[in-house]
Amino acid sequence: MALEIVCPTCGADDHVTGEPLDTGEIRLTCAACKVEWTRDPRPRCPKCGSDDLYHRPQVILEKSRGSQMSIQGIHVEYGCHVCDPPEVKVRGGRSTHLPDRLEGSQ
Repeated sequence: MALEIVCPTCGADDHVTGEPLDTGEIRLTCAACKVEWTRDPRPRCPKCGSDDLYHRPQVILEKSRGSQMSIQGIHVEYGCHVCDPPEVKVRGGRSTHLPDRLEGSQ
């Protein structure tokens, strides 16, 4: 799903253009009403606002023949190092999201 960006003044979405800034932000300009504003495109945690995130690639699968599944693409979801419980954090560069043992297990 594409991100929809609309002008905060007039609500136009088809007349908005962007220009990258040295800070990593994007300067957006509405051609309809000439308003300019900046936007930070970097992902943030919706719960706490932290930018200390890790990415979790999710495979997009579709049936190709009968019951055979084929990879059609990869979607990246983000997890927050601050908000996520320690059981689902990626540790030490491992490719799995779960620890070897959960507390209380034998």
